Amino acid sequence: MSTRRSFIRNAGIGLSSPLFFSFNTEEKYRVPTEKGVVVTDIDLHIIKVNERGDWYFIELKTNKGFTGLGECSHAFSKSLQDAQSMLKNEVKSFFELIKDQSPFNIELFRNRGLAKADNKLRRTVFSGIEQALWDLNGKILGVPVYNLLGGKLQDKLRVYANINRATNDRDNKGRRPVASFQRNAELAVKNGFNALKLAPFDEMRPLNNASETDIRDDIDHAIKCIEGVRSTIGNRIDLLIDVHSHLDVPLSIETAKRLEPSKLYWFEEPVNPDKFRTETATIKKSISQVLAGGEAIFGRHDYEELIHNRALGIIMPDVKHCGGLLELKYIAAMAETAGIKVAPHNPSGPVATAASIAICATLPNFDILEYAFGEVPWSRDLVIPSEQFDNGFLNISDKPGTGITLNYKLINQHK
Repeated sequence: MSTRRSFIRNAGIGLSSPLFFSFNTEEKYRVPTEKGVVVTDIDLHIIKVNERGDWYFIELKTNKGFTGLGECSHAFSKSLQDAQSMLKNEVKSFFELIKDQSPFNIELFRNRGLAKADNKLRRTVFSGIEQALWDLNGKILGVPVYNLLGGKLQDKLRVYANINRATNDRDNKGRRPVASFQRNAELAVKNGFNALKLAPFDEMRPLNNASETDIRDDIDHAIKCIEGVRSTIGNRIDLLIDVHSHLDVPLSIETAKRLEPSKLYWFEEPVNPDKFRTETATIKKSISQVLAGGEAIFGRHDYEELIHNRALGIIMPDVKHCGGLLELKYIAAMAETAGIKVAPHNPSGPVATAASIAICATLPNFDILEYAFGEVPWSRDLVIPSEQFDNGFLNISDKPGTGITLNYKLINQHK
């Protein structure tokens, strides 16, 4: 019987020889970077939406015909002069960091870009190009982006309808009527959503420039809107409320107490959690609802204190503002160690939605994703294939990249 020693001797392998195998894998496993794929150009598609703002889609191009999509909408306030020109200039500036480079050099782009991303406008442009690079990578390799970031954990994602941008009627006081919120809430439920959000505090007068009577009146109106929507949709639909940082600590706690009968899914950003971190933690400890927030925070380092102190019950990084897909993944991993769930902020166009779906598919602590419901009727058709909902869920595409291409014909109609 042949022994292991005789086998080695017959095979010509000495016992003192190093045991190794050599494979010539250069050709078989050559990746597209070695075939000369480089980023050559960038297009910025500006979509006219409404008075609230426009959508900005980034399209990276390569010398081999591959393209990648990202979104950099909501990068500035309406009051900023020459904002669109500034955005275009920043897109050109950040593009120089990846121009004539391999699209696989995402970490190189991140290292270069993070040093430049020192305000919201630049951070949003940086995040948009980062999204586009991931989409480009997936399309070159022929795989979904989620497979490049660890693989998907589910086949569909729960979404909530943000009806705020669809609710624009005004009463004689300049406030949105209860009935308008109720009408859009009912419409969202009829469209299959089992969770929805509104922001009825948006018309509040500033606390430092209004009488106590006016402040009370504004809060009372917002609460009536919430109670009216709850009565319309019943208790089986989850109701989320965004305060958009219009309150202070005492008013936040008092208002949350008054809203307990409405059984909220969460109470979002009564104060700005980035500016008022200690105050945010105080509010969380003082209310019965889940406190959510963090939509404008950039990067894991700015999230670190809030996560470490568990100042929020749910964090809401936005793929357009937080640093892109990889940074959102890092932020979510930090939150997971603290037992905090992630519900990405996404009142955006369909390109950001596709990017958000791709990263949310990989998150073990994913909770729910935002969707801007009813803002414009043609939004879901700006991409191919168009967004498809299934009883309050979005299916996760198995197509390469983030699974979409642009519908140029429709985009050209809304430029």
